[in-house]
Amino acid sequence: SAIVTGATPKAERARLLKHFLARKIKYLVNVSVLTTGFDAPHVDVVALLRKTESVGLLQQIIGRGLRLDDGKADCLVLDYTTNIADHCPDGDLFAPIIEAVPTGAKGSKVPALCPSCGYENEFSAHKNAFDYIDAGLVDANGYCVNLDGERVQTDFGPMPAHHGRRCWGRTRTGPVGEYERCNYRWTSKECPNCGEANDIAARYCSACRFEIVDPNEKLVGEFRAMKRDPHRVQTDVITSIVERPGVSQNGNRTLRVDFVTPYRSFSVWYMPDGTYSRQVRDIGIYNNATADGAEPSTVTYQKEVSGFYRVLAFDRPADQEPELPQHLRAAE
Repeated sequence: SAIVTGATPKAERARLLKHFLARKIKYLVNVSVLTTGFDAPHVDVVALLRKTESVGLLQQIIGRGLRLDDGKADCLVLDYTTNIADHCPDGDLFAPIIEAVPTGAKGSKVPALCPSCGYENEFSAHKNAFDYIDAGLVDANGYCVNLDGERVQTDFGPMPAHHGRRCWGRTRTGPVGEYERCNYRWTSKECPNCGEANDIAARYCSACRFEIVDPNEKLVGEFRAMKRDPHRVQTDVITSIVERPGVSQNGNRTLRVDFVTPYRSFSVWYMPDGTYSRQVRDIGIYNNATADGAEPSTVTYQKEVSGFYRVLAFDRPADQEPELPQHLRAAE
């Protein structure tokens, strides 16, 4: 048996699929890959282990086992979720219920009744909530709910199904009954000084004028976002580096180097005898940094589209996180 995921290195995936197509591997588990565009005619069992709201994707998944092949008489579909019951109520896999337009399509509106003033707003649907909208899991106030009717919680409170921030209703206030915009907000940022709810993009509190967004806080946020994204070039301190010599399937020498930094661990494969310019350049950078037993202190790297990491340089100044504002340091 074998497992193939989106994180499986390209070369390893190709090797596993080659063995599977040659029937040297009997069971293949795929996660977020191979549901479309993969042709293995001998497959005669498909096991569904996750739900999908897309009937089209369900048909494509099942289609992996419907190819014709010599000696193949049928295909067994095992559904360990409710996909077939949801999309094929009569049990006929070839007669699914297909809706022409999903309710969560781009540009559609989500009604949101203001719980404060009762005004019914209409906001653009949020793409992150399309699955909830399509499944009817949105309450009258425009929040996403689970199957028990409870609002889905995030780090910023209940999750709205739309892009709306503040109610557009107007209420009469003051001694002369002037109209003012309702102050209810679906998403807000609380002032750390007075507790007032403010727009999530506000820099100063609307009530006490306290500085909510310190420029240094924004820099810290951008730095942490960069460090979470390995596809962006970054430089880390090396806490561990291990060499693992090997031999490729073609008999060529290889060198796998495992790096550990405060932010992640990753491996880089080198070809010491490679002739391509990139192979020569990459092993040259590594050899220069480790000549005469030297141990580089930092590594500059990037995760490429292929999923493999590439080292660009060594011993550059490490990325430094900006200092947090004092009131946020206390909160952490």
